[in-house]
Amino acid sequence: MVEIYTSGASFTDIVKEASVIKGFNRESYAIRYIEKDKSLYVIAPYGGMMNFSGDLELLENAIKAVWDFNLKLGGVHGTLEVCKSVSDIFINLFGGKASFVSSDDTGSIYSFEEGKLKRALFAGGCFWCIAGPFYDQDGVLRVLSGYAGGSEINPTYKEVKAQLTHHRESILIEYDSTKTDYTRMVDIYFENIDPFDDGGQYIDRGDSYSPAVFNSDKEEKKAVIEYKYHLSLECGMECKVPILDNTPFFTAEEEHQNYAIKNPKEYEEELIASGRKKV
Repeated sequence: MVEIYTSGASFTDIVKEASVIKGFNRESYAIRYIEKDKSLYVIAPYGGMMNFSGDLELLENAIKAVWDFNLKLGGVHGTLEVCKSVSDIFINLFGGKASFVSSDDTGSIYSFEEGKLKRALFAGGCFWCIAGPFYDQDGVLRVLSGYAGGSEINPTYKEVKAQLTHHRESILIEYDSTKTDYTRMVDIYFENIDPFDDGGQYIDRGDSYSPAVFNSDKEEKKAVIEYKYHLSLECGMECKVPILDNTPFFTAEEEHQNYAIKNPKEYEEELIASGRKKV
């Protein structure tokens, strides 16, 4: 499964002018919708949530219009599957593939009220290492390892590691904002990186391992700026973690997900070998 999160124009543009499909990347996109309380909520490729007031036909037509548009451009090939029998539907269209992922695969983390689900996107070197500290945090629902900040669509681990795509190894954290907040996510992030090193992190060197905070929310950006200011003042050194605009995030291959949980011994060895943990 591959998920892509971006920010920008509203999904409304696509619904109103489906024949034009403004702003859509013909090579990849993902649309997720959730049926809850007889309403449909959309997390669209260009960010934001829309309430379609239970109008499944409207949403389905919009998806089909996007699909047809991409077929004309030669961007994707195959058949479109729309399933109405489950509450969670995830349609991925990447490189000629269309796949359906049920709620059993994605979990029930989207079942609470609109607005409670929040995300934080950080780059902090090796994503195995930086993801680990978030797993057992109160309010954290899911931590995805992946790639952000680059120019290529759907990059692979080998490509990113070889510095070929300008992506950074990153993590996307999804959390319940009624139990924790963005400031707490920022605290954990900075506690587990070297904020004074912009050439990589610890033993891992190169742009793909360099730190960054991605966001498009003014309040979130303000929180990071304040944290950097106080950290630099306290340590007498410049915090070199850049604050970048939100960017497409591509989930990494399955073997990189939940690495610390699936491979606790190897994870511990990686922390020590990388220089993150002293013995």
